[in-house]
Amino acid sequence: MGRDRLRHVTLWIALLSVLAVLGSGLVAEAHREATDPGNSDAIAFAAGAHLVLADPQQLYDPAAQQRVEAELLKIPQATGFIDPFTNLAAGAVLLSPLARVSLRTGSEIEVVAAVLLMCGALLVAIRLFSPETSPLLKVLIAGSAVFSVPAVSALIQWDALMLVALLGSVLLAERRHHGWAGVLLATLILKPQVVWLVFPALAAARSWRYLGGLLLGAAGWFGMSVIVAGPQSIVALGQLIALSYPAQADNSVGLPSLVSALTGSGVSGFVAGAGFGLLATALLFWRRNVLRDRPVVAVALGIVLSVLCSPHVNAEDLMLVALPVVLIARHRPLLALGEALAVSLAGLAQLQLPMVYRHLELFVLLAVALSLLLIRPVQRTSLARKPSRPPRLRVASDASMRLT
Repeated sequence: MGRDRLRHVTLWIALLSVLAVLGSGLVAEAHREATDPGNSDAIAFAAGAHLVLADPQQLYDPAAQQRVEAELLKIPQATGFIDPFTNLAAGAVLLSPLARVSLRTGSEIEVVAAVLLMCGALLVAIRLFSPETSPLLKVLIAGSAVFSVPAVSALIQWDALMLVALLGSVLLAERRHHGWAGVLLATLILKPQVVWLVFPALAAARSWRYLGGLLLGAAGWFGMSVIVAGPQSIVALGQLIALSYPAQADNSVGLPSLVSALTGSGVSGFVAGAGFGLLATALLFWRRNVLRDRPVVAVALGIVLSVLCSPHVNAEDLMLVALPVVLIARHRPLLALGEALAVSLAGLAQLQLPMVYRHLELFVLLAVALSLLLIRPVQRTSLARKPSRPPRLRVASDASMRLT
């Protein structure tokens, strides 16, 4: 009894400590982005919202985005400042209400919405744990993953919405609604770089309904974008990405950023990303026996590999690692807690390092991917065993004896 009490107190201390550290980071970042929208992705979102209403044909025109952002920030357009909007036009439609309010008010709305979505993701994540896990440990593991230091480094982004969609998709899949689960999972197409390897992962797992729903949902997002901004918008989006992202490749999180930092070339990072993607796909099909009949694990592994192999993934995208961490916690809760905390520790440890050397998170991602591949589900055959006939006979005989 004393040992249980000590364990309970230890969990409470750990939970309060983690909440204090991660909560302070969340509050500080929320205040920064709400009060300084020009130094966050709020300005890019606002530009996309204005252009999709005013002239969708110019949504991905760098000059048009620069002009709108300069007007919103009240700075000369000649400064050359641009934070490009590089999401699908359907995403700009979702953001269009922001065009009706000021940049500062829009930023405040986005920050509040992001925090609420993260809290919602925490509640959904807790539902995915094994019933044997203590409630305190569930909150500690899920909270450490959802509100990790890298995850709260940029609140005005799509990641909070995508995490809710990702966890909701898993809930649907575990209730055998694989088609609808795939449609909901397609929300992550707002940032294709975090979901691109989920497609081969589901194919390796032979989860065709899940994959079909994902393809259908992705087609819906692209179709809506074409309707809004025209078919040429897809080409224009690709050109804007090619113009903007290679220069940022060494500031990313995954393996290609390490290649880019070592070679000094953003293009080499993108080439390496394609190579790593092919290797990851080969790995998925090589280990397909591990993934077969486990579509949720396939989705989680696809997310981790997508983040690892993409040449453009930011620190806040590590919020999506909450799903694999929760799945690992079903079988090894302490290992999952260690990996969730390691994400934050890696983020804190490299704060003093130059940007090109900030690659510690990729080692945590490798550990998470290996954990998903190596941990097998525990078979609880004793729980599913049907009662044998002799006990029923004994009950029947006892009832007959009482009747006589």
